[in-house]
Amino acid sequence: MAKRSGKRAARAAEKAAKKHPKLFAAVVVLLVIVLVAAACYYFFVYRPKHPDAPGDGDGVTVVGGDVAEITSADLSIHFVAPAVKASGDCTLIKVGDTEVLIDAGPSKANTSEIIDYLGDYCTDGVIEYVIATHSDEDHIAGFVGSKSGGVRNGIFYSTEYTIGTLIQFDRVVTETSLYGEYCDAVEYIQEKGAQVYTGLQCYNNEDGAQRTYYLDEAQTISMNILYNYFYDHSAGDNNNNYSVCMLLSQKIDDEKTNHYLFTGDLEGEGEEYLVEYNDLPQVELFKAGHHGSKTSSTRELMDAIRPKYIAVCCCAGYNQYNAAEENVFPTQAFIDRVAPYTDKVYVTIMWDEETNGYKPMNGDIVFYYGKSEEESEKTLKLWCSNNSTILKDTEWFKENRTWNGA
Repeated sequence: MAKRSGKRAARAAEKAAKKHPKLFAAVVVLLVIVLVAAACYYFFVYRPKHPDAPGDGDGVTVVGGDVAEITSADLSIHFVAPAVKASGDCTLIKVGDTEVLIDAGPSKANTSEIIDYLGDYCTDGVIEYVIATHSDEDHIAGFVGSKSGGVRNGIFYSTEYTIGTLIQFDRVVTETSLYGEYCDAVEYIQEKGAQVYTGLQCYNNEDGAQRTYYLDEAQTISMNILYNYFYDHSAGDNNNNYSVCMLLSQKIDDEKTNHYLFTGDLEGEGEEYLVEYNDLPQVELFKAGHHGSKTSSTRELMDAIRPKYIAVCCCAGYNQYNAAEENVFPTQAFIDRVAPYTDKVYVTIMWDEETNGYKPMNGDIVFYYGKSEEESEKTLKLWCSNNSTILKDTEWFKENRTWNGA
C-alpha cells in the first residue's frame, strides 16, 4: 500500500512540474533552503551532545583563542614550552594580579626564557604562590638557575619578583647537588619574607598553611591542595610519587564549576591513592602526569576525572633518558589510556631529528576563560604559540603512534 501511494505521489509531482515549471522550481529551491537551514541548526545549535563523547564536554569548543584576550581573561593557564631539548614542567596560572607558578623546568639553561615569559603576564613584581611538586631537575632547576660571577639567575634569586608563598614536596629520595642548591634558594626567599609550607601542612591546615587558597576577591577561583598518600608515607625510590597535587576550581555560576588538575609526576600507585583519598570531580583540563609516560595517567585516574582536554609537557619523540622505545614521551600506553575520554591532547615541543634539537609542536599552550569584544559570553578557549593541532592529527603522531580511541 505504501509503495503504491508513493508512486501516485511521484506521478502527481511530475504532472505538476510539467504544468507549472517555474512554480515547481521555486518550491524545490525553497525546500533546499529549508533543509540546509535545518541541518545547520541541528549541527551547530541544537545538536545534543553525548556526555561521554570525546572532547564534547558541555558543547564548548576550545579553539580560536587570541593572545590579546589572555591578559584580560578571568583565568589563564599557561604551559610554557621549554627552550631546550628536554621534557620538563613549568606552568603559570594567572587570575587578575594573582599568579601561581607550578615548577620551573626542565633545566638551568632555560631559566631566562621562563623569566622572560613571566614578564609578559606578571607585571606587579609578585608571584603570590609557587608550587614545587617534587625535587627532580626538570621541575626545580629554574628556581635555582645558573651562576655567573657569583650571582644566580634563578627565579628565587630574581630581583624582578617577590615570592609570597612556596608550597613544596614533603620528601625527597636522593639529596643531589641540585637539591642542595634548591634548599639554599628556599632559605633565601624565606629570609626575604616568603612563607614556606609542604603539601601535607597545607592539606592538614597546619602551621599557618591552608588546604584552600582563593585567588580572587570574590572567592570563585580556588587552589586546593589534595591529599597524596606519599606526603607522609615512603614511596621507596620513586621520587615522582612525592609530587604535590593540586585541583584548581573555578565557579562559573550556581550550577557549573570548572576544574583543572595538576599532579606533577605522580605515577600509578600514587594516582590510585589520589583517587581513593580525594573526591575528584570531572575536569576540564588535566596536565598529563609524568610527561605522558607509561607509568602515569592510569585508567583509575582517568575514570575518576574524565578529562575533556589534556596538556602534555614533553619533548615528543626525544629519548632523553635512553629508555626503551615504549617509554619515549608521549607513550603509546598513555595515548591508549586517555583516548576513550578525549582526543583533545596538546603537546608543547618535539624532537627535531634533523638538527638534534627541539622545535615547537603546539608551543606554549594557554587555556583561558574569557571572551572577545564581539562575544557576549565568556568561554574556555585555547591559544598556542605555534598551532592548535591536536596530537593525533600531527605528522609526528601519524609516523610514530596509533590512535585507538572513540
